[in-house]
Amino acid sequence: MIAEAIRTSKKAVIPYVTAGLPDLDATGEIIRALGDAGAAAIEIGIPFSDPMADGPVLQKASHLALKAGFTLNGLLSRLGKWSSSVSAPLIVMSYINPLMRGGMRETLVRLRDTGIQGVIIPDLSCDASGIHEMCRDIGMDLIRLVAPTTTEERRREVVSQCSGFVYAVTIKGVTGARSSLPPEVRRQVQDIRSLADLPVCAGFGVSTAGQVEDMLSFADGVIVGSHLMARVMESPDPVAAAGETFRALLKKESSCIEA
Repeated sequence: MIAEAIRTSKKAVIPYVTAGLPDLDATGEIIRALGDAGAAAIEIGIPFSDPMADGPVLQKASHLALKAGFTLNGLLSRLGKWSSSVSAPLIVMSYINPLMRGGMRETLVRLRDTGIQGVIIPDLSCDASGIHEMCRDIGMDLIRLVAPTTTEERRREVVSQCSGFVYAVTIKGVTGARSSLPPEVRRQVQDIRSLADLPVCAGFGVSTAGQVEDMLSFADGVIVGSHLMARVMESPDPVAAAGETFRALLKKESSCIEA
Protein backbone atom coordinates (compact mmCIF):
# COMPACT_ATOMS: atom_id res chain seq x y z
CA MET A 1 0.00 0.00 0.00
CA ILE A 2 1.17 3.51 -0.83
CA ALA A 3 0.18 5.01 2.52
CA GLU A 4 2.02 2.30 4.43
CA ALA A 5 5.15 2.67 2.29
CA ILE A 6 5.26 6.39 3.05
CA ARG A 7 4.62 5.97 6.76
CA THR A 8 7.28 3.29 7.19
CA SER A 9 9.98 5.03 5.14
CA LYS A 10 12.87 6.61 7.07
CA LYS A 11 12.84 9.52 4.62
CA ALA A 12 9.74 9.44 2.44
CA VAL A 13 10.98 11.12 -0.73
CA ILE A 14 9.00 10.37 -3.89
CA PRO A 15 10.73 11.03 -7.22
CA TYR A 16 8.87 11.86 -10.42
CA VAL A 17 10.11 10.44 -13.71
CA THR A 18 8.79 11.27 -17.18
CA ALA A 19 8.16 8.00 -19.00
CA GLY A 20 9.98 7.57 -22.29
CA LEU A 21 12.88 9.89 -21.58
CA PRO A 22 15.35 9.30 -23.09
CA ASP A 23 13.41 6.14 -24.05
CA LEU A 24 11.23 3.58 -22.30
CA ASP A 25 14.03 1.08 -21.68
CA ALA A 26 16.10 3.78 -19.98
CA THR A 27 13.04 4.79 -17.93
CA GLY A 28 12.91 1.28 -16.50
CA GLU A 29 16.58 1.48 -15.53
CA ILE A 30 16.01 4.89 -13.94
CA ILE A 31 13.12 3.49 -11.89
CA ARG A 32 15.30 0.63 -10.64
CA ALA A 33 18.08 3.08 -9.77
CA LEU A 34 15.65 5.24 -7.78
CA GLY A 35 14.27 2.18 -6.01
CA ASP A 36 17.79 1.10 -5.07
CA ALA A 37 18.50 4.63 -3.82
CA GLY A 38 15.64 4.44 -1.32
CA ALA A 39 12.58 6.03 -2.97
CA ALA A 40 9.46 5.61 -0.80
CA ALA A 41 7.32 5.48 -3.95
CA ILE A 42 7.93 6.48 -7.56
CA GLU A 43 5.73 8.63 -9.78
CA ILE A 44 5.77 7.85 -13.50
CA GLY A 45 4.56 10.74 -15.61
CA ILE A 46 2.73 10.04 -18.87
CA PRO A 47 3.88 12.59 -21.48
CA PHE A 48 1.19 14.91 -22.79
CA SER A 49 1.20 17.62 -25.44
CA ASP A 50 -0.51 20.23 -23.23
CA PRO A 51 0.77 19.74 -19.66
CA MET A 52 -0.85 22.79 -18.08
CA ALA A 53 0.41 22.19 -14.52
CA ASP A 54 4.02 21.65 -15.62
CA GLY A 55 6.79 24.21 -15.72
CA PRO A 56 9.47 24.50 -18.42
CA VAL A 57 11.52 21.46 -17.33
CA LEU A 58 8.68 18.95 -17.31
CA GLN A 59 7.16 20.47 -20.44
CA LYS A 60 10.48 19.89 -22.18
CA ALA A 61 10.66 16.35 -20.80
CA SER A 62 7.18 15.56 -22.15
CA HIS A 63 8.03 17.06 -25.53
CA LEU A 64 11.25 15.05 -25.84
CA ALA A 65 9.56 11.82 -24.78
CA LEU A 66 6.76 12.26 -27.32
CA LYS A 67 9.31 13.17 -29.99
CA ALA A 68 11.24 9.99 -29.13
CA GLY A 69 8.13 7.94 -29.90
CA PHE A 70 6.45 7.42 -26.51
CA THR A 71 3.18 5.47 -26.61
CA LEU A 72 0.90 4.43 -23.78
CA ASN A 73 0.80 0.88 -25.11
CA GLY A 74 4.59 0.78 -25.05
CA LEU A 75 4.51 1.90 -21.43
CA LEU A 76 1.85 -0.62 -20.46
CA SER A 77 3.89 -3.44 -21.99
CA ARG A 78 6.80 -2.59 -19.66
CA LEU A 79 5.13 -1.56 -16.40
CA GLY A 80 4.72 -5.12 -15.12
CA LYS A 81 8.46 -5.74 -15.37
CA TRP A 82 9.22 -2.41 -13.71
CA SER A 83 6.81 -2.92 -10.81
CA SER A 84 8.24 -6.36 -10.09
CA SER A 85 11.81 -5.00 -10.07
CA VAL A 86 11.32 -2.50 -7.21
CA SER A 87 9.80 -2.69 -3.75
CA ALA A 88 8.58 0.93 -3.87
CA PRO A 89 4.97 1.39 -5.04
CA LEU A 90 4.65 2.80 -8.55
CA ILE A 91 2.19 5.62 -9.20
CA VAL A 92 1.13 6.98 -12.58
CA MET A 93 0.64 10.72 -12.99
CA SER A 94 -1.33 11.61 -16.10
CA TYR A 95 -3.57 14.29 -17.49
CA ILE A 96 -7.04 12.97 -18.09
CA ASN A 97 -7.01 12.83 -21.92
CA PRO A 98 -4.41 10.04 -22.30
CA LEU A 99 -6.35 7.92 -19.81
CA MET A 100 -9.69 8.47 -21.56
CA ARG A 101 -8.53 7.56 -25.07
CA GLY A 102 -8.85 3.85 -24.42
CA GLY A 103 -11.70 4.24 -21.93
CA MET A 104 -11.04 5.49 -18.41
CA ARG A 105 -12.01 2.32 -16.55
CA GLU A 106 -10.31 0.06 -19.07
CA THR A 107 -7.06 2.04 -18.89
CA LEU A 108 -7.07 2.14 -15.11
CA VAL A 109 -7.66 -1.62 -14.96
CA ARG A 110 -4.76 -2.20 -17.36
CA LEU A 111 -2.54 -0.01 -15.17
CA ARG A 112 -3.61 -1.89 -12.05
CA ASP A 113 -2.93 -5.22 -13.69
CA THR A 114 0.67 -4.16 -14.39
CA GLY A 115 1.24 -3.41 -10.70
CA ILE A 116 0.48 0.32 -10.62
CA GLN A 117 -0.95 1.11 -7.19
CA GLY A 118 -2.13 4.69 -7.60
CA VAL A 119 -2.94 7.43 -10.06
CA ILE A 120 -2.65 11.23 -9.95
CA ILE A 121 -4.76 13.23 -12.43
CA PRO A 122 -3.96 16.95 -12.07
CA ASP A 123 -6.77 18.18 -14.35
CA LEU A 124 -9.68 16.31 -12.78
CA SER A 125 -13.03 18.12 -12.85
CA CYS A 126 -14.36 19.70 -9.67
CA ASP A 127 -16.54 16.69 -8.91
CA ALA A 128 -14.31 13.62 -9.10
CA SER A 129 -16.62 11.32 -7.15
CA GLY A 130 -17.17 9.06 -10.17
CA ILE A 131 -13.47 8.47 -10.79
CA HIS A 132 -12.85 8.10 -7.05
CA GLU A 133 -15.48 5.36 -6.86
CA MET A 134 -14.06 3.73 -9.99
CA CYS A 135 -10.56 3.65 -8.52
CA ARG A 136 -11.87 2.31 -5.21
CA ASP A 137 -13.84 -0.42 -6.97
CA ILE A 138 -10.85 -1.65 -8.99
CA GLY A 139 -8.42 -1.40 -6.07
CA MET A 140 -6.33 1.62 -7.03
CA ASP A 141 -5.54 4.74 -5.00
CA LEU A 142 -6.67 8.09 -6.39
CA ILE A 143 -4.24 10.70 -5.12
CA ARG A 144 -5.62 14.25 -5.16
CA LEU A 145 -3.87 17.60 -5.24
CA VAL A 146 -4.61 20.45 -2.83
CA ALA A 147 -3.23 23.87 -3.79
CA PRO A 148 -2.42 26.83 -1.51
CA THR A 149 -5.41 28.64 -3.04
CA THR A 150 -7.90 25.80 -2.41
CA THR A 151 -10.78 26.95 -0.20
CA GLU A 152 -11.58 25.08 3.01
CA GLU A 153 -14.85 23.74 1.60
CA ARG A 154 -13.17 22.54 -1.56
CA ARG A 155 -10.26 21.07 0.43
CA ARG A 156 -12.69 18.94 2.43
CA GLU A 157 -14.33 17.66 -0.74
CA VAL A 158 -10.99 16.81 -2.38
CA VAL A 159 -9.63 14.98 0.66
CA SER A 160 -12.86 12.97 0.97
CA GLN A 161 -12.24 11.68 -2.58
CA CYS A 162 -8.63 10.72 -1.99
CA SER A 163 -6.60 7.68 -0.95
CA GLY A 164 -2.93 6.72 -0.77
CA PHE A 165 -1.81 10.19 0.21
CA VAL A 166 -2.84 13.81 -0.24
CA TYR A 167 -0.59 15.82 -2.56
CA ALA A 168 -0.03 19.27 -1.04
CA VAL A 169 1.03 21.67 -3.78
CA THR A 170 3.52 23.99 -2.06
CA ILE A 171 3.46 26.95 -4.45
CA LYS A 172 1.10 28.95 -6.62
CA GLY A 173 1.75 28.22 -10.27
CA VAL A 174 3.38 25.42 -12.23
CA THR A 175 6.04 22.87 -11.34
CA GLY A 176 9.69 23.87 -11.28
CA ALA A 177 12.61 24.05 -8.86
CA ARG A 178 12.68 27.02 -6.47
CA SER A 179 15.55 28.27 -4.31
CA SER A 180 13.12 28.75 -1.41
CA LEU A 181 9.60 27.70 -0.48
CA PRO A 182 6.89 29.77 1.24
CA PRO A 183 6.53 29.53 5.04
CA GLU A 184 2.79 28.88 4.70
CA VAL A 185 3.54 25.32 3.60
CA ARG A 186 3.70 24.08 7.20
CA ARG A 187 0.24 25.45 8.02
CA GLN A 188 -1.14 24.12 4.73
CA VAL A 189 0.03 20.59 5.54
CA GLN A 190 -1.37 20.81 9.06
CA ASP A 191 -4.75 21.96 7.75
CA ILE A 192 -4.92 19.08 5.27
CA ARG A 193 -3.84 16.52 7.86
CA SER A 194 -6.69 17.59 10.14
CA LEU A 195 -9.19 16.46 7.51
CA ALA A 196 -8.17 12.84 6.90
CA ASP A 197 -6.14 9.96 8.25
CA LEU A 198 -3.85 9.93 5.22
CA PRO A 199 -0.20 10.84 4.73
CA VAL A 200 0.28 14.36 3.38
CA CYS A 201 3.15 14.73 0.89
CA ALA A 202 4.36 18.10 -0.36
CA GLY A 203 5.58 18.81 -3.86
CA PHE A 204 6.21 21.45 -6.57
CA GLY A 205 9.39 23.52 -6.29
CA VAL A 206 11.52 21.17 -4.17
CA SER A 207 15.14 21.21 -5.35
CA THR A 208 17.58 20.85 -2.43
CA ALA A 209 18.38 18.46 0.40
CA GLY A 210 17.75 21.33 2.81
CA GLN A 211 14.21 21.77 1.55
CA VAL A 212 13.62 18.02 1.79
CA GLU A 213 14.92 17.94 5.37
CA ASP A 214 12.81 20.91 6.45
CA MET A 215 9.63 19.69 4.81
CA LEU A 216 9.95 16.21 6.28
CA SER A 217 9.86 17.82 9.72
CA PHE A 218 6.15 18.51 9.20
CA ALA A 219 5.04 16.63 6.05
CA ASP A 220 4.85 12.85 5.73
CA GLY A 221 6.66 12.88 2.41
CA VAL A 222 8.22 15.10 -0.24
CA ILE A 223 7.86 14.85 -4.02
CA VAL A 224 10.70 15.90 -6.33
CA GLY A 225 10.22 16.16 -10.09
CA SER A 226 11.67 19.09 -12.05
CA HIS A 227 15.01 19.09 -10.22
CA LEU A 228 15.49 15.39 -10.90
CA MET A 229 14.37 15.49 -14.53
CA ALA A 230 16.59 18.48 -15.26
CA ARG A 231 19.62 16.45 -14.15
CA VAL A 232 18.45 13.44 -16.17
CA MET A 233 18.13 15.54 -19.33
CA GLU A 234 21.50 17.24 -18.80
CA SER A 235 23.52 14.06 -18.24
CA PRO A 236 25.10 11.74 -20.81
CA ASP A 237 24.31 8.94 -18.32
CA PRO A 238 20.70 9.59 -17.22
CA VAL A 239 20.43 6.44 -15.11
CA ALA A 240 23.49 7.31 -13.02
CA ALA A 241 22.36 10.95 -12.82
CA ALA A 242 18.96 9.93 -11.47
CA GLY A 243 20.44 7.78 -8.71
CA GLU A 244 23.09 10.33 -7.74
CA THR A 245 20.66 13.25 -7.73
CA PHE A 246 18.17 11.36 -5.60
CA ARG A 247 20.80 10.26 -3.07
CA ALA A 248 22.02 13.86 -2.79
CA LEU A 249 18.50 14.96 -1.84
CA LEU A 250 18.55 12.61 1.15
CA LYS A 251 21.60 14.29 2.66
CA LYS A 252 21.00 16.83 5.41
CA GLU A 253 21.55 20.51 4.65
CA SER A 254 20.62 23.86 6.16
CA SER A 255 17.11 25.28 5.87
CA CYS A 256 15.84 26.63 2.55
CA ILE A 257 12.27 27.51 3.54
CA GLU A 258 11.64 31.23 3.83
CA ALA A 259 11.16 32.61 7.31
